[in-house]
Amino acid sequence: MIRDSQPQKKRTEAADPPGLTLERIAFDEIHPAFLDTLDETSVPIVTGVKKVVYLCLAALCFVLGALGVALPVLPTTPFLLLTSYFLIRTSPRLNQSLLRSPVLGQVLKDWQQDGGVRLSVKIQAISIVIAIVLATLIFSPLSIPLKALLAVLASIGILVVIRLPRLT
Repeated sequence: MIRDSQPQKKRTEAADPPGLTLERIAFDEIHPAFLDTLDETSVPIVTGVKKVVYLCLAALCFVLGALGVALPVLPTTPFLLLTSYFLIRTSPRLNQSLLRSPVLGQVLKDWQQDGGVRLSVKIQAISIVIAIVLATLIFSPLSIPLKALLAVLASIGILVVIRLPRLT
């Protein structure tokens, strides 16, 4: 971005199509339909108490999504999508930062652009679930019924990951 103290060149409307901003140029790899949801004109920005509530919900969903990366029974993608939903309406700049995240951003972009998850992400998710659940089953002092419940929940989580639409 150009600082206010620097002289700015006059821009003509013919040079820049309407709605084309530096923020949109930075997201040229994202599907155009999703880009439209990032425009402040198409998604109303909330203010006041509602903004504080949305920011708190975005933070909560982000924490739950980040925990879902390591915990086999907690989904990651739905919480990250909710985080993005709340951030678009309160702080598009923070949402752009989330989409640029090297760990979480690509999963969000894939889901929002194409409605699916890459095979490598599925393999990583299933591997992490299996490793954590096996370690818990082997090394924890949990009772047999709790271990069985953990195995059932992990199996359900793995089935959900397998059933997610895959990107080619």
